[in-house]
Amino acid sequence: MKKLIALLLSLALMLGVCVCSFAGEAPYASVVTASDFQNVGSAAFDRFGTILGKMKADGLDKLDSVLTGGDYSLLLFNQAKPEIAKIRGVVLEAFPETDPNAVVNIQGNHDNPTEEFADTGFYDMGAYCLYAVNEDDFPWKQNSTDGSAVRTLAADIDSKLGAMIEAEDLRPVIVITHVPLHHTDRTNYGDNMYASYIFNVLNEKGKKLDIIFLFGHNHSGDYDDYIGGSVNFLAKGEEIRVPMSDKTGKDCYTNETLNFTYANCGYVGTSMNAEDETSTNELTAGLIQFCSSTIKISKYSTEGVFKTWTVEKINKNSSVKEPSYPSFECSCSCHSGNNILWNIYIFFCKLFGINEYCVCGAKHY
Repeated sequence: MKKLIALLLSLALMLGVCVCSFAGEAPYASVVTASDFQNVGSAAFDRFGTILGKMKADGLDKLDSVLTGGDYSLLLFNQAKPEIAKIRGVVLEAFPETDPNAVVNIQGNHDNPTEEFADTGFYDMGAYCLYAVNEDDFPWKQNSTDGSAVRTLAADIDSKLGAMIEAEDLRPVIVITHVPLHHTDRTNYGDNMYASYIFNVLNEKGKKLDIIFLFGHNHSGDYDDYIGGSVNFLAKGEEIRVPMSDKTGKDCYTNETLNFTYANCGYVGTSMNAEDETSTNELTAGLIQFCSSTIKISKYSTEGVFKTWTVEKINKNSSVKEPSYPSFECSCSCHSGNNILWNIYIFFCKLFGINEYCVCGAKHY
């Protein structure tokens, strides 16, 4: 009898954790977000693994997808393939049943184009729709361009979201880019001077769709402090400073009211100093949980939940479809063990305790 009571108490405690974690409404899909892993060594990847462990301890039992927002190395114009392999490896170690294709990575300004990045465009992720944008298509230092690439991108986003509305497909939408939309002083205030083209589309479509915009790039500091430092979140109805597309400068922005949710992915590798006591330089990853009537967005540090927001959905009880994730080519066959140099490399990896991952996330030994 005592054993039965102990078992029931344990079950009640477990359920209590889940209910508290999900605030009474069970999620039907969970998405982890992170960006800017760029630091020396494995610290950012270890930190990411610790954070995933905290999410799991809070009752998260499966991941529907993982979205990373670029900048995987400190080096400019880095080939991001090995870092993306590490990210997939960390995810699969924490959540082994995750589909490797569901770990979607986009390009940052530190990253050379690679086949491991999802192509810029629209994806059906099942529980939600994703518009992924590589840095080449929404670049930093936009004051050195004529803005035509950004206008083309905005037109395609407009078309894809318009088609959803016309088809009465009212699932939530995540738009992820490396470069943000808000006014910052990067590159002489010209870093994202054409952001209004995308903002205007999202703000109009946000009247009918539940849209979440995610970004990386800034690492807090003076760039992001006015919207919270390294842990950024602006809700629908709040104001955001949007850069003017015809001039740059400290005061060259317009105050706009948001019709969508605006947040960063969570800076995992590095954060600049916060400006004052109202902002933060905490390193975090994000967790987005879709529920029938709400969307819950949490930021986790290595200590656990740092902050959580609840967004009321416009479209409650939206449908869920079979996902069609972006695909990538697994290169395991390239490392079959027949190459002498490769075997020497693996020997030294083992000797020094370095894990070598395939791009699919599988360890090679």
